[in-house]
Amino acid sequence: MALSGSVNWSLTASQLIEASFALIGVKKMEQPLVAAELQDGINTLNLMLKAWQAQGLHLWTEEEGILFLVPGQTDYLLGPSGDECTKLDDFIGTTILADEAAAQTVLSLTSTTGMVAADFIGIELDDGTRQWTTIVSVDSATQVTVTVALTGAAAAGNSVFTYTSLVTRPLRILSFRRKVYDEDNEIMVESWSRDQYFNQTNKTSQGTVVNAYYSPQLTNGRVYVWQTASTVNDLLRFTYEEPIQDIDASTNDLDIPVEWLECVQYNLASRLSDTYDVPMEKASSIGMKAQMFLDNLLGFDQEITSINVSPMRMY
Repeated sequence: MALSGSVNWSLTASQLIEASFALIGVKKMEQPLVAAELQDGINTLNLMLKAWQAQGLHLWTEEEGILFLVPGQTDYLLGPSGDECTKLDDFIGTTILADEAAAQTVLSLTSTTGMVAADFIGIELDDGTRQWTTIVSVDSATQVTVTVALTGAAAAGNSVFTYTSLVTRPLRILSFRRKVYDEDNEIMVESWSRDQYFNQTNKTSQGTVVNAYYSPQLTNGRVYVWQTASTVNDLLRFTYEEPIQDIDASTNDLDIPVEWLECVQYNLASRLSDTYDVPMEKASSIGMKAQMFLDNLLGFDQEITSINVSPMRMY
């Protein structure tokens, strides 16, 4: 028995699919599903989760990202083959500990805490650019060896950024903030529409980012910024909606909170009842419960915020 207050129970995709088939009477509890039924359940489950994803109400998919800006660059790809961008929790920032000359592969850093081999590492060079490579080894608390030698000198105090994985393609970006590394303040960046960005006459103007537009695209999303960054220490932080992970195998866990499992079970059963020979009365009963569970959870799956009300002045 789990300790009071712990949460460690869940269902795999196959367990949930079997429970849904049992609801519509296609499967007896003691009988396993045939391969075709199980695959049908996986496909229908993925279709349903993707459709729910478009509703944009699922708080557990909200994440914080950080984009490493390049001076003069107008747009960036965000995704598995995109530009340098990661989750905020994956980001580590430090500085060069002692002057490093060009052609160096062994670098002294103020701290290597949290860094591991194969992490991406970006070193601020004295010419104002940031060189990206990967870590071969973390040699000590203050030293790493990198894959590609420095293409220029890097003075003590220059910034060094590392991360492990690129951000997944955001479905939507809910808000942007600009930040300068090693400064505490974050300044809100206004989200523009496509027309607002593309109607801007001088897109390459450098300064500080004050507006941004995001287009989700397919493999990689694309974010456009105006003005463009002026230094490699300019960062763009953002809150975004991450895609719900695919169910690739029956043994996968679902990328949803446990509170949603009953709702998923009934809604999956309701969708399967359209394909399988389910009596109308049973299908209708399952469908009503499925909608009730979904409505209840959509009401729960909202952020708790304050509402400000101002009196209207009468003239």
